[in-house]
Amino acid sequence: MKLQRFSDFLSRPRKVLAGPLAQWFLTDKGQQLAGMERELLEPQLKRHFGSYIVHYNPPVAMAAAPSIRHQVSLGDPQLSVEMLCAENKWPIALNAVDVVVLQHSLDFALSPHDVLREAAHCVRPGGHLIILGAHAWSFFGLYRYFTRGVWKHAYCLPPARITDWLGVLGFSLEKRSFGAYRPLLNCTKLHHKLRWLERYAGAKKAPLGGCYMLVARKMVHGVHPQAQSLKISVQPLRPSVVAAHTPHQKNLKHSEEHDR
Repeated sequence: MKLQRFSDFLSRPRKVLAGPLAQWFLTDKGQQLAGMERELLEPQLKRHFGSYIVHYNPPVAMAAAPSIRHQVSLGDPQLSVEMLCAENKWPIALNAVDVVVLQHSLDFALSPHDVLREAAHCVRPGGHLIILGAHAWSFFGLYRYFTRGVWKHAYCLPPARITDWLGVLGFSLEKRSFGAYRPLLNCTKLHHKLRWLERYAGAKKAPLGGCYMLVARKMVHGVHPQAQSLKISVQPLRPSVVAAHTPHQKNLKHSEEHDR
């Protein structure tokens, strides 16, 4: 009976939490986390260039990408996005986007596999997929266990597991970094005073930040030309013609011996 209840708990449908997550980011603690993630994301976006960058279910204002001409936001109707779509059906053509940003999109997805698959399909070969997720082994990971808010329902997938999924989808991990080392506090002034912790832990590259960023590149598969069938015509062998001795040749031989 208890095993059946536990199975029903795991299989029950999840609610779409894109709206409540965006509302949480408007709070003081949400602004603190958004600022630390912005310090991690904006320098990375300055390195990318192209025509289109897509943000799926952005919980905060989209970070600037100065070298990319068009920014597009899509996702759930609870957010003020430009294009509405389901997480398993994106209205984007195959291999049409240079960069896709998933900021906590996998943490609150109904199916993280569907979101990651749709994002991988629309990235062009050589394009990049940037994922920001909550890290369970951190101060923020402890915070979500004691809160009754939206983070209680977050997946907080390990970076290693997402890296394995990316490898299956044809992506190669280029960068993994951590941020948000400072705890989320009610006192904003105290939070600012702990900026030294962010700089110190970031310089040490300690894997204990409240969030992580994965930057993966879609591999370009070489085109193998089809081998054309070579048709070689083999002619049948014919018997060679052997010259026969004639009387004229015999007389010429006798005359040569007489001269000697």
